Amino acid sequence: MKIRDIFLSLIIIILTIIVVILSWENTLLAISLLLLLSLFKHRVMPIKKELLWFFISGIIGSGAESISMLSGPWSYANHGILNIPLWLPLLWGLAGILGVSLYKGITQTK
Repeated sequence: MKIRDIFLSLIIIILTIIVVILSWENTLLAISLLLLLSLFKHRVMPIKKELLWFFISGIIGSGAESISMLSGPWSYANHGILNIPLWLPLLWGLAGILGVSLYKGITQTK
C-alpha cells in the first residue's frame, strides 16, 4: 500500500466535495476549480493515460447520469447540456482519475 497516494486521493476527494458544494451555482467558477484540482492531482499523483481516463470517466459518468435523469429521479437547478450542468463531466472525470489513483495506492507495494 502507498499511504501517501491514499492520503492525497482522500484529501482531493474532500476538496472536490467542498468545491462542488460552494461553487455549483457559478458554472465558470466550478469548471475552473475542478480543472485546477485535476491538474493538481496530475502533478502530485500522475497515472498512465490519465487524460484518457479523465475523458472516458467524464463522458460515461455524465452520460449515464443524463440518461437516468430522463426518467425523473432528480434534476439539476442549473441545466447546461443534456439536462446536466456544464461542470458535471469534469466532476465525473476527476472522480474517475481519483478512483484509479486510490485503487493504485491501495494495491501497489512500496
